Amino acid sequence: MGCKVNGYCSDMTRTFFVGEVPEEVKPIYDLVLKNQEQTQEQYKDGAGTRLLAKMVENDFKLHGYDLVHSLGHGVGMQIHEAPYVSYNSDTQLRENMVVTNEPGIYIPGKFGVRIEDTVQITKFGCISLTKSEKNYIVI
Repeated sequence: MGCKVNGYCSDMTRTFFVGEVPEEVKPIYDLVLKNQEQTQEQYKDGAGTRLLAKMVENDFKLHGYDLVHSLGHGVGMQIHEAPYVSYNSDTQLRENMVVTNEPGIYIPGKFGVRIEDTVQITKFGCISLTKSEKNYIVI
């Protein structure tokens, strides 16, 4: 979901469950969440976008899944812009860049799980600009 607030864009995605979390979804959700949190810890000034995406891609492959879209992208005047956090991109994150962190796994015809935050890169980490719960959300 994208929106413009005061001329700036932001992105956030959460996966919701109705009634309960299906047992077949739990391990996939947990894998996506683990990678989203681990990657968020690595988002900082100087981090390589290709390496960040490869870390998630490798972990997904170890569990039999693929990272089918980029791990993230820049956010500014447009909702999708450089830098792209992807194995096809060889860019370094820089302080004050605003980017997304959005790993996802999609099972065609069944379900998908994506957990996405928008963050501001700092010298030694990042600041999350989205403040929504990441654990199972049951409505």
